[in-house]
Amino acid sequence: MKSVIIGSSLPRITTTPTTNPTKGKEVKDLAIAIGMPLMPWQEYVIDDASALVNEKWEHKTVGVLVARQNGKTHLLRMRILAGLFLWDERLQLATAQNRDVALETFKHVVEMIDGYSWLSKKVKAVTRANGREEIELKNGCRYKIIAPTPGAARGLTANTVYLDEARQHRTTDGFAALAYTMQASKNPQMWITSNAGDIHSVVLNQIRNRALKKIENNTIDDIGWYEWSAEPGLKLADRKAWSQANPALGHTITEDVLQARMGDQPEIIQVEMLCQWVSTILSPWPHGSWTESTQPELKLAPDRPTWIGVELSPDRTSYAIVGSQILDDGNIAVALMDLTESDKAIDDLRIADRVAQWAKSYTAEAIVLNKFSGDSIASKLIQAGLRAEIIAGAKYYQACDETLGAMTGGRLTHGNQPELTSSVNACIKKTTETGGWYVMRRKESTAAIAMMLAIHKAMERKSSNEVDIAIA
Repeated sequence: MKSVIIGSSLPRITTTPTTNPTKGKEVKDLAIAIGMPLMPWQEYVIDDASALVNEKWEHKTVGVLVARQNGKTHLLRMRILAGLFLWDERLQLATAQNRDVALETFKHVVEMIDGYSWLSKKVKAVTRANGREEIELKNGCRYKIIAPTPGAARGLTANTVYLDEARQHRTTDGFAALAYTMQASKNPQMWITSNAGDIHSVVLNQIRNRALKKIENNTIDDIGWYEWSAEPGLKLADRKAWSQANPALGHTITEDVLQARMGDQPEIIQVEMLCQWVSTILSPWPHGSWTESTQPELKLAPDRPTWIGVELSPDRTSYAIVGSQILDDGNIAVALMDLTESDKAIDDLRIADRVAQWAKSYTAEAIVLNKFSGDSIASKLIQAGLRAEIIAGAKYYQACDETLGAMTGGRLTHGNQPELTSSVNACIKKTTETGGWYVMRRKESTAAIAMMLAIHKAMERKSSNEVDIAIA
């Protein structure tokens, strides 16, 4: 008989369990009353998160990290219903970076209320108008959806706030919009829920680091953290990893369902199914291809024809210069020449001067810049007698695809320059409506994009034979 794997009901990483009285049983009883009882892992969270100290929440911040489809949303729905019908919380606010996520939770809460007359008879009004979604009870308690922007919650004072899919929040705007609504609340609580993120998950990473600091150093902090994630180093198909990250396994999720996802990209499995952090979720590069292609000690020769790629970050506070060369064996070597960052926008003349210095230090055949940021610099370089040109649109897409082709073909090696490696790992793939793709322009990807521009120009000069690409 095939054994059944049961997900762990206890989080792998958590703050010290409470010993204080809790109102969790009230939520569990409500879930039973509406025919949707909580699973053991959900009961664990609601018991600990609802603990009281002097009639106030012990945990002012509650963080729940769990793999997709394990029942996180139902846990939030029950907490929202408890705030409305059990605890008389005057205002609950919810948001998510993708508005549809918060709206889906809102719709399910409404459906739950509509299904039971002993709940619906307490409702004064339900507003479903786009951008104004709200449930208001006759006693004045409200549950409202807001946009994840700084001004969306201005003027509101909330008791409880919910930030769902926190990994998608690339800035602190949504977090701040909610957090500052609780300043005047006598008993506030913020719920932050998500599966794992990447290096760009600004809000989630800050909250998780705060929780780990409390756990590791026993610091005084009112955060409660509950993380179901697979141990680092476990293989994707390891059933132990499945159990650690999927507490609903054996309850609402089956082993066969998880097994069917083994054909997905490794990064997707890690984030969605194992709740493990990765460098970036939507990477355009094949998993492990950059690391596997390392070739130390690779450098550019000053006396060899060179093509230079230049890229500015969207906020113009950093720029990167990368050079490429065709070697005797037909390979293309690429090296990061310069990566400069500043607290304020960098003057175009300063950048042009630095590029010119590199161009004169090497035998620069051409200098390539991106249309979105390089027009002014290119004109200055041309005035100085240097060959500078702009690429955009299809040419930029081509540069991205040429770099990808080198990686997937196993023809790319590099010297593992830390700044270039970090930038390559930070690249995010964007798909166009016509099916094309490109690397999104972001500050973290500046050096990688300069590299692609340099590769593209060198590829124009390659012979009809296949060219191997080496990155120094």
